[in-house]
Amino acid sequence: MKFRVLGHACLEVTSNSRQLLCDPWLVGSCYWRSWWNYPPVPDGLVETLKPDFIYLTHMHWDHFHGPTLRRLGLDMHMLVPKTPDRRIYEDLKAIGCTRITELVHGKPYQIGPDFQITSYQFGHFPDSALVIEADGKTILNANDCKIMGAPLKQVLERHSNIDFVLRSHSSANARLCFDIVDRGGAHIDNPEKYSAEFADFARAVRAKYAIPFASNNCYLHPETEQFNRYLNLGIDVKRYFEAHGITEPECVVCAPGDGWNDDLGFTLTDKDWYTNIDEHLTRYKEANSDALKKSAQQEARAVLTDTIMARYASELLSGTPFFVRRLFRGKPITLVAHSAAGDTAYELDIFGRKWRKLNAWNDNDSPIQIHASASVFIMCVKQVNWNSLGISKRVRFRVKDEDKKIVTYFTELNDLFDCEVLPLSKSLNPRFVGVWLRRWRELALYLRIAADLGRGREFAYRNYLPLIRARSGALH
Repeated sequence: MKFRVLGHACLEVTSNSRQLLCDPWLVGSCYWRSWWNYPPVPDGLVETLKPDFIYLTHMHWDHFHGPTLRRLGLDMHMLVPKTPDRRIYEDLKAIGCTRITELVHGKPYQIGPDFQITSYQFGHFPDSALVIEADGKTILNANDCKIMGAPLKQVLERHSNIDFVLRSHSSANARLCFDIVDRGGAHIDNPEKYSAEFADFARAVRAKYAIPFASNNCYLHPETEQFNRYLNLGIDVKRYFEAHGITEPECVVCAPGDGWNDDLGFTLTDKDWYTNIDEHLTRYKEANSDALKKSAQQEARAVLTDTIMARYASELLSGTPFFVRRLFRGKPITLVAHSAAGDTAYELDIFGRKWRKLNAWNDNDSPIQIHASASVFIMCVKQVNWNSLGISKRVRFRVKDEDKKIVTYFTELNDLFDCEVLPLSKSLNPRFVGVWLRRWRELALYLRIAADLGRGREFAYRNYLPLIRARSGALH
């Protein structure tokens, strides 16, 4: 068996002449030119790949990357988790994929001789972790999946000897995108928290090797490059391990092309991507300046119109149940769409099921504002993909401190439409119920967390992990 890390969240595993590729984003950028692979993926790599299967953990664009899938070939055999909705399946069909297999939660799928995978789904926004077993070695590709509690216990009981664990370790969220008007600044994130959670998870599953993964990106767009100072790259995770004396598991940083095989063990690049990183990023941006410029010119012409807004507002307001709408009582939300052709603003009263266009807005009359490029808003509406707005970081939430929770409610509400939980007519069906019944452990976990919160216990991820114990022994 051998594997290579090919990019941000892309893993290639080969065994007995059969090859599996996970989450290939190997060309260009994603999230409207905001995210770029870092370290960069070598030019032309995608043309050298001919996998037998491609597995997509979930529908986020840094994992489900349409341009890369088209380059690989839409006739590839696609494997996806069988989630309560059919969003991933239908989106793959929409771009032209012809062979798609949904993997049932916890049910092994044979890739080849002595080579099988098992998908474990987790999270209300459909995500999955993948266990890969080949030639007596086991890889837990947790990726972005923050699996914990009884669902994680199920994985470890079935796959007790994890050789390699790969997991994310950075801020794929909008925490840095707040302008808190009554606190004089932005909401600040803590990158080290992600390293700590990575380390806790790796130790809890008692892996032999821990590979920082699915967080190897940077920001080159003018709206988001400021966030490069908050990057928490693989080298930062390794430094956290060293600073805290964590030797088991061993933390191994892999750049694109690095990997492991049965004969040689780890094969790693000798290129230093992390010293003088600002210089690397400056050259990287210069190399992609034409793509950034072209994208900016296209976006400048976009305008969020009444017609587009009406389509979005109609579906949102009619499909939101009353018990959810009550959360927004007296809290209208203003969407401000920016464009060189002229800014537009719309007020959404979710509780009252009304919306209107605004001629002007200010912090007093519109205390909860969400700012983004008109082009970005339009794409969120047309693709029913509001979840990407926060991940892209191409958004600004201008609110008072007390109203941060309303923004959270709003983003979570849109997520429920993205993954077809709402309107309820899409989720009240046998498939939805059947998939969740297989994941009953997860429902029990949510009840446990709710009970802990009700008792005043603050949520901490590590409280829902198995006891952290060292594991002895190492592969060569």
